[in-house]
Amino acid sequence: MLNVMSVVYLLLVIAFLVVRVRQGGVKALVLKTLSSITFIILGIIALSMSFENFSYGIFIVVGLFFGMLGDVFLDLKYVHKKYDEKYTFAGMISFLIGHLFYIAGILASYTEYVLWQIAFAILCATVVSAISHFSSKKNGMNYGKFELLSFIYGIVTMITVTLSLNAMNMLGLLPIINGEPAPESLTRYIVLFAGTVLFAISDLVLSFVFFKEGENKSRNVILNHTLYYASQFVLVLSILM
Repeated sequence: MLNVMSVVYLLLVIAFLVVRVRQGGVKALVLKTLSSITFIILGIIALSMSFENFSYGIFIVVGLFFGMLGDVFLDLKYVHKKYDEKYTFAGMISFLIGHLFYIAGILASYTEYVLWQIAFAILCATVVSAISHFSSKKNGMNYGKFELLSFIYGIVTMITVTLSLNAMNMLGLLPIINGEPAPESLTRYIVLFAGTVLFAISDLVLSFVFFKEGENKSRNVILNHTLYYASQFVLVLSILM
């Protein structure tokens, strides 16, 4: 079942990209919604196949749901252009909430975290996000009304990256350095880290599409969505690990 739905997912994403680039509009919105619903279905299937990872997987599936909402809102802005700002805001908030659930999933499954590690991950994420945000403004990015939200969203996105990276290092590198075998759950955090990195890069591309004049081009749209839908699929795979 998972294999069949994975093929359906791939075909829907390809169909969406073709329609989105060629004509956009309601057809693109429908195909994007179907693609996003499919990755939620994939998440539910993965969760049913790895019920022992329920405390982790349920947070990932809920995060995927908010990702679907974000997808719909961000494409509605192209269908109903007079509500552009409202849909952009709703989309960003939806994705931000989704990332909070991904963070909750990491913390729920990796119980070895201590307060200083979480604080350090937040600090690193804030520093990286601040550097990225202000350097992008120097390079012509105009966030307008979304500057504060973009900055906060960037921090939350990077927290998912830093927490998954830290979990991967603590479970993998430290045991190896100490001559101990790495636990089976290490694979989950490697896959999760890959998914969060893909997600962060897709968001970076999307910020150029939305906030830098002249960058709303077909190649950027394709790159953004390819990275994004790949990240969602990888997040689903992490549930199985």
